[in-house]
Amino acid sequence: MKAVLQHIAVCEERFASHPFFSDLRQDRPLEQVMAFAPRLAFWVMTFQDVLRLNAHFVQDAHLKALATRHHAEEGGHDQWFEDDIAALTGGSLSIGTMYGKAHAKTRDAAYAIISEVHRPLDDRLRIVLLWALESTSHVFFSRTAILTAARGADERLKYFSDHHMRAEAQHAMFEQQLAEELEAMELGPDLRAEALAVVERIYAAFDTMFDGLRIHLEHERADEARPRLAMPANPDEAPASDDASAEDTVIQLTGERAA
Repeated sequence: MKAVLQHIAVCEERFASHPFFSDLRQDRPLEQVMAFAPRLAFWVMTFQDVLRLNAHFVQDAHLKALATRHHAEEGGHDQWFEDDIAALTGGSLSIGTMYGKAHAKTRDAAYAIISEVHRPLDDRLRIVLLWALESTSHVFFSRTAILTAARGADERLKYFSDHHMRAEAQHAMFEQQLAEELEAMELGPDLRAEALAVVERIYAAFDTMFDGLRIHLEHERADEARPRLAMPANPDEAPASDDASAEDTVIQLTGERAA
């Protein structure tokens, strides 16, 4: 199993270099920095089912207890997310919004991950799946905690702030136990190859998700780069070309020149 854990570490480092993280900027209001947050909604809600179903499918009593405990310790985080979205946007997300085009990449990734749970996996690989998910969350929440701290929002937010990181730290002993369990597992060549493939697919899904989250950052940069037309102090001094353009539009629509 050591080779699998090393591979997860490599994937984690690669994920940490995703352009999404380098594109996050702290020199703007928090609501603008975190404008991507609502697009995570479908995954945050699906994540609870991923953990529940994964634990359900584990057959080994000891490993099932580990998976069940992991699910229990992640409980309530979805409510933190909903509260943070309300704090950042002043409202809540509709179901229609989560199924809109802007959230498609997040849905695609969530479906890909939950499909892993429904594969006929060896119980040990289900624990590997949990560890891979934990690995991605460590990368993400360490970045958002820095952002919220820089904007003085640690008291206002929970899911995206250091509050989440502190909660995870309280589970450190359990994570250590999980790591020790994984270290002690012996995998044959075929099962090891399957475990590596599961890890790769999990991280590929997160790359898809964060490619989608990055879209809003690209739109922001485009808006900043777009030159803004200065409005004349006196409306009567508006450029003649504007009138000409308007008149041309009338001609195109009506076929007649305006009187």
